[in-house]
Amino acid sequence: MVRLVPAVGCLLLVPFALAAGAPYIEVEGAPTAAHTGLHVGGNQLIDGAGKPVLLHGINISGTEFSCAQGGKSGNRGWSIFGGQPEDTPATIGAMQKWHINAVRVPLNEDCWLGINGINPIYGGASYRAAIGKFVRDLRAAGWYVIVDLHWNAPGDAVALSQQPMADEDHSPAFWTSVASVFAADTNVVFDLYNEPFLYGSYFQSKTQNAWSCWLNGCALSQYLTGGQPYTQSYSWQAAGMQELIDVIRTAGATNLLIANGLNWANDDSGWLAHRPHDPMGNLAAGWHEYQGEQCASIACWTQTIEPITQRVPVVTGETGDHTGSKCTLVNLPNFLPWADLHAVSYVAWTFNPWGYNHDVLIKDWKGTPSACEGEYYAAHLSEIAANPPTPIVSPVAASPDASPFVTPPLTMAAIDGGASKFPYYVVLLVGVSVFAWGLILMNSVRTLAMRSAAGSTTKNRSVMGVALIACGAILSMFAILLMHR
Repeated sequence: MVRLVPAVGCLLLVPFALAAGAPYIEVEGAPTAAHTGLHVGGNQLIDGAGKPVLLHGINISGTEFSCAQGGKSGNRGWSIFGGQPEDTPATIGAMQKWHINAVRVPLNEDCWLGINGINPIYGGASYRAAIGKFVRDLRAAGWYVIVDLHWNAPGDAVALSQQPMADEDHSPAFWTSVASVFAADTNVVFDLYNEPFLYGSYFQSKTQNAWSCWLNGCALSQYLTGGQPYTQSYSWQAAGMQELIDVIRTAGATNLLIANGLNWANDDSGWLAHRPHDPMGNLAAGWHEYQGEQCASIACWTQTIEPITQRVPVVTGETGDHTGSKCTLVNLPNFLPWADLHAVSYVAWTFNPWGYNHDVLIKDWKGTPSACEGEYYAAHLSEIAANPPTPIVSPVAASPDASPFVTPPLTMAAIDGGASKFPYYVVLLVGVSVFAWGLILMNSVRTLAMRSAAGSTTKNRSVMGVALIACGAILSMFAILLMHR
């Protein structure tokens, strides 16, 4: 019986040959369960059918501020959607004209949790129900939906602004709740924190490091009030990206996560070196890109962002442009073609008909593009919908992963641009080796026969040799067929 183990083991390798055409190879740290929605595969986003995805979409603002502004304790807020018809079929119909596949919805943690004096009409269960329906309606339209923690505040301060980081007091509870609401739909994406900006003046100690705080949290000395004075002295604990990931996974959600970098999400220079550990291997690098920021040039994108794209997907959760005189756009005409070429996703700010001209996409709720920025972005989305660009899909770097915890799953595209035959060669090598093993055993049978060695030894070796030859031939044929399909 022991001598039959190699032959049985060979037969068990046949399913491996059949699986060689799967969307990605799972390695250490990757999830073992099949993904049913948008997820990370190496350095790409992959849909539930195993096809690469680039997000091209819009932000829609209002749900992050109006539910908390104004009033007094117990009666704060004046609306959920900012008095705008965002959650109507007409607005969703207007969005459909734009050739988008993603919508980003900013959230307020106080309103979601119903704390710090938010009027129950605009916060708590009312807010969660309204956001839940809005997200479901956007999903029904066929779009991926990104929900992000946009405004927050520590302690009993009202969330009237975005802070340097998520807060330990409420943000973990926020994400635990959000994860429980949307875990069933893995085409809803969780943007962990909108725009971190950890400057030295906010730290309680001069020895603190911004990227370490970004990853693991730290003690801060002031928060943004959203009014006057601009900041208020207050000792509080920031929650790092790692903790936010952990609470989401503990809640049972497997959804795609986005972790934005520092300096209002524009600085991703330390992202790989401080890459958080996601036990699901389902984490993308987040980035915001606007004119005039630290990383707003092709040179910076090439030096800082492109190396990240070789390791993980990059999602630009916000971008836009200043209209300028005579409709002269400075940012988008450079950034969007570069992003298309380097397989970087982007979601522009904002699908709201606001009166000023910077970073505004529409001039009415019918979805009419605003002059300059809106017209350019709408035309660009229409063009790439009709003629999808061919991005440079860089292979995942062969050097050790920057994360001490996890190596991401590699896509076929990540190995050699989408047409890797590596798994098939492995199967072929195994098949040839098994075939050769069988020939060696058969040769030993002939040797024994020549020596007039009879009995069970010759018979057993003969049976095992035939089995190995047949099994090796089957594996080799599978590999050759898969390589040429």
